[in-house]
Amino acid sequence: MFKSLALAILIVCTAATASAQMGMDLTLNRSMYMQYEPIYACVTLRNDTGRPLVFGKNPKLQGFLLFEVTDQRGNVVPKRPGAELSVTGLILSPGQIKRMIVPINRYYQLDRIGVYRVHAYVSHSQLPYEYKTKDLKFNVEPGVTVWKRSVGLPNLQPEQPVSEVAKARTYSLRSIIEGSTKAYYLVIDDDKMIYSVIRVGKAVGYEKFTAETDMLSRLHLLMPISPKVFHYLAFSPDGKKFADEYRKTSGTIPMLMRDPDTGIVTLLGGETARAGVDFADPNAGLVRVADLESADDAQATGNPVAAPPPANRENDAFLCGLV
Repeated sequence: MFKSLALAILIVCTAATASAQMGMDLTLNRSMYMQYEPIYACVTLRNDTGRPLVFGKNPKLQGFLLFEVTDQRGNVVPKRPGAELSVTGLILSPGQIKRMIVPINRYYQLDRIGVYRVHAYVSHSQLPYEYKTKDLKFNVEPGVTVWKRSVGLPNLQPEQPVSEVAKARTYSLRSIIEGSTKAYYLVIDDDKMIYSVIRVGKAVGYEKFTAETDMLSRLHLLMPISPKVFHYLAFSPDGKKFADEYRKTSGTIPMLMRDPDTGIVTLLGGETARAGVDFADPNAGLVRVADLESADDAQATGNPVAAPPPANRENDAFLCGLV
């Protein structure tokens, strides 16, 4: 009995010592996502082994950072064909903390609507165990369409022959509920593919957004962020953002005006609003993915995927938790 008790104590102590060798934390930028929206996970690693950890190609230095994603039925979500996350080149000095941003939807098939759970784990040839984070739950939603318009794509190269049927593209504004907040997304698609999913704002009381398309089939949005401050955004049919500014009511109310003869859409009224002065800076205290994707972080992820286009970076700001 005493031997069994001593063995149990030894096992517990060994496990406690091992778990203290590597600290891990996993955070997501949100828990509710629009279907096809980028899903960013922030993995934080802390090296408490007392020695450097090098993730290399040599078998003695091999290490892996992996995720396991399950759907609402507990089935493991498969990886995308050919998508492999490598951390070769990552070096963790003793006591060092490093954060890595991983767009998990690029590695795992998360296009289906539903509830998912995810955790990350790390293994290394010099570690006695694999180390795992807590499970996080998130939802992928289709959203509710609140505005929709189909447009034809303009022929901007006159030397090319004009197609018999103009190619079409559809803009739709969709909403999802996040707790007590309603978030708006712009989805740009056609019959064959999704071109962009962009978070464009939140519902503010009874204030209404304005959406208009111009003669080049570009979309202009005026999204209220408070009763007197508005966010003006404009996008091309492929999802590239070409206008982004804030206006506040000052004598006149900001509004979009479309010329019926030329199709030109103009932002009129109000004056420039300043973040932190006229309205709360929406990015205050947050870490943006673009700021974390430094050369050091690129090396840490080994084979990082190309960053999303600018129009898709509206939803990549979040706090990256530390263990």
